[in-house]
Amino acid sequence: MKHMFRWVAVGLLMGLCATTAGAQGDPAQATVKRVIQEQLSAFAQGDKTGAYSYAAPVIQQRFSNPDIFMQMVTSGYPALISPKIVDFKDYEIRGGRVEQDVMIIASDGSAWMAHYSLQQMEDGLWRISGCWLEKLPGGFV
Repeated sequence: MKHMFRWVAVGLLMGLCATTAGAQGDPAQATVKRVIQEQLSAFAQGDKTGAYSYAAPVIQQRFSNPDIFMQMVTSGYPALISPKIVDFKDYEIRGGRVEQDVMIIASDGSAWMAHYSLQQMEDGLWRISGCWLEKLPGGFV
């Protein structure tokens, strides 16, 4: 029992160190995470305008108003509406954009990996320029 506790403590400490090191590696990482979390929160609250405000101009041009945008999300990305679990995974800088993977356990218990792409705007704000969902095996939690 003592040994198991020791290994759990070591694992937690290593995870904390890895998370801290990753967050310190790029100052934009915390901001990118916040943008995604705030859009997910807006989806959950039914705040169409708020959710739309986190979309990059290229997305806003394609979906010309918050109602059309929310219809697209509701029909094509239902896992993003009120997920049970949101767990931020891989973060990578690619050229002028950031890629952030987020594991989602949807309200129905199905498991997904949301692959987000974000771009920094001229005003310095980060906006979501794309997202695609990958169904994960297993699921139903």
